[in-house]
Amino acid sequence: MTPLPALAPALAGAAACLLATAGLRPVRRTIPYLGGVTLAAATTGAAAAGTMTALGSPDRRVSAVLLAAAAVALLGLIADVGALPLVTRLIVESVAAGGVVMCGVQVTLTGDWLDGPVSVMWIVALTNAYGLLDRLGGALAAVAAVTGAFLAVTALVLGDPLLAVLAAALAGACLGALPYGRARGRVRLGPSGSLFAGFVLTCTAAGLTAGRGSAVVASGLLLPALAAIVGAGAYAVHRPRRGARWPAGPARKAAPALCVVSAGTGTAGLAVALGWMPAGATAAVTAATAATVAALLVYARLRRDLVRARLRHDLTSARLRHDPIDARLRHDPIDARLRHDLVDADVRARPRRAWTSLWTPAGDDRPRGRVPHPRSAGNPPPPVVRRG
Repeated sequence: MTPLPALAPALAGAAACLLATAGLRPVRRTIPYLGGVTLAAATTGAAAAGTMTALGSPDRRVSAVLLAAAAVALLGLIADVGALPLVTRLIVESVAAGGVVMCGVQVTLTGDWLDGPVSVMWIVALTNAYGLLDRLGGALAAVAAVTGAFLAVTALVLGDPLLAVLAAALAGACLGALPYGRARGRVRLGPSGSLFAGFVLTCTAAGLTAGRGSAVVASGLLLPALAAIVGAGAYAVHRPRRGARWPAGPARKAAPALCVVSAGTGTAGLAVALGWMPAGATAAVTAATAATVAALLVYARLRRDLVRARLRHDLTSARLRHDPIDARLRHDPIDARLRHDLVDADVRARPRRAWTSLWTPAGDDRPRGRVPHPRSAGNPPPPVVRRG
């Protein structure tokens, strides 16, 4: 490998970092939802320049990944500005992933026609998983920077400088976006930036493992995706209710923890590429780790739901125990309706009783109203007075 292609990833990463740093400040200040588009533009420009430096002409795989990622970023921008159905988004992402697979970036597990659909589903699933990391306290930028840097070094070790340029450009752009977050290491990229970064990372990992053995393919796909799988599972299990914010503690700890996971898996992937670790054992350990984490997250969710249900039952029982009338009315709606009618009738009759007590003498129990005076009781008829 000549020195110029070897230096191309570093130059692309530095250029993307400078472009993102210079472009995100005015954009985030004026139109915040264009920050992801700016990140995508910086990555695309730096990757295109680095590819021309390393090869002298555009590469088919890198061009396909950048065009498809740009389409996915535009889709995220539409979803950020207005409402977009989930089915439409999945269809567009599947079409973009299909175009990338047709250009040679695919998962080669079986070597048959099944690799195409499996590759499309894997790319779409991991793209949305990386998108969930952006909602997890803005952890995607830091995770993408660490994962992209390790993927670039691994690509150089495997002798693929073009994919190394792509991964390094994305890592540099995400690194340049970190200073614009509210806290250190946490910045929201938005739907456009998160989908773009997830699509590029997934396609880079798939391109590095294409055409190799099944064990290398499994380890090369699972290691970079472990942080995204863990983060997406944590968000799905502990997702806050609509209108509620993510708790400050988990959001503050998510980015450093996932960065540690990304660094560990990146080191393991580099060791597999150098031949220091067996690919099959590494893939098995990574799959077991992902399954264990998923089981722990599901157990935590079930335990939280059971605790909440028990507390709700205890509160209801205590309320009914201290208020038997409320319990009787709660279990007997007909009795409640009759009681309400009686109380309402009594309230309507109270003003009339209070008004009549003003002119009725005390101790007078005689019946009120018109008393008849029959003629048989000795009452003569009134005299007739004739006039004229």
